[in-house]
Amino acid sequence: MSKVGEITLEKVTRRYGAVTAVNAVDQVIEGGSYCCMIGPSGCGKSTLLRMIAGHETLSSGRILIGGKDVTHVRTGERGTALMFQNYALFPHLSLTDNVAFPLKIHGVGAERRDRAREMLDRVQLGHMADRMPSQLSGGQQQRVALARALITNPQVLLLDEPLSALDEFLRLRMRVELKRLQNDLGITFIHVTHTQPEAIALADKVIVMDHGIIEQAGPPRDIYDHPHSPYVARFMGGQNVVCAKVLVASDQIEAESATGGRFAFAPRAAVRAGQDIRFAVRRDKIRLEPGQAMASNAMPGKVVNVEYQGTFVKVELATAQADEFVAYLPEADFFAKPLKFGDEVVARWLPQDVCMLVGSNNSSGDALAH
Repeated sequence: MSKVGEITLEKVTRRYGAVTAVNAVDQVIEGGSYCCMIGPSGCGKSTLLRMIAGHETLSSGRILIGGKDVTHVRTGERGTALMFQNYALFPHLSLTDNVAFPLKIHGVGAERRDRAREMLDRVQLGHMADRMPSQLSGGQQQRVALARALITNPQVLLLDEPLSALDEFLRLRMRVELKRLQNDLGITFIHVTHTQPEAIALADKVIVMDHGIIEQAGPPRDIYDHPHSPYVARFMGGQNVVCAKVLVASDQIEAESATGGRFAFAPRAAVRAGQDIRFAVRRDKIRLEPGQAMASNAMPGKVVNVEYQGTFVKVELATAQADEFVAYLPEADFFAKPLKFGDEVVARWLPQDVCMLVGSNNSSGDALAH
């Protein structure tokens, strides 16, 4: 990754009176990478994005872009461009003039319209250059907004929930388009979203936020397979969180649930006998068997919901755990031995499929619950 477009956040904080929206955030986002910031509403991700753009003033801390301190630099001089959630296109201007508008503000002459048409070609809308925004679909309007954001050749493109207004079909298409553009341009993209599949599909780095802090940051596979805390495991989805008490702490942890279930797995951190812990098991690693016979790394439950998802079947169980417990079963396996509402089953998994959760954050992600 390049130093150009690298973003360094040093103790970045934003307060609104007694409320701390972003709390002493430290992070480096590599130049030329695609970074997704994810979290529930009110977690501070959009505030942090606006501070990087210069639309919000820091209460304390520093922001560096490409090694230069831009904490007090004006918005238009940071080398960033922000694509707004609602696109903010001018309804009375053609697509060409919409895209050329930032160049007009910077005093560029007649050549700005030629450059705008080139950028429209890049987002595959050159043939619509003379149309008005009202004549476009939502996905096309978004591509115009992208072209306008990129026309000034920024080091960093900032996107605030850019796909939230699109239907599922267009959202999937635009995900491909965003990744293609980022690969072609080689600049840093920072993309705020609350949609977990979007972050996993697009990002080189995922930053998971909660109540103004970064709970975990890293490659999407690391975060999905090795969540730091119960909050990350729940929010990123695809995981079951199980509570237990340590019985034996050695090379292998032996633990027991409040209802007598026994579990064995490798530790990720030092623990002691008698300690309450939580661990996660991926939903697609769960096997379901009929009956109530117990063994190690197993949990009894009753089927309370079945949802066919095409390539797999989602089966939800009522168990003695407070958290929901879900298994993703391969389509062929489920229909070979179908389950129905009320069936009693045992969920089983292997020790190597357990991820001990070393972080203590057990938040639901609700900004009002803090």
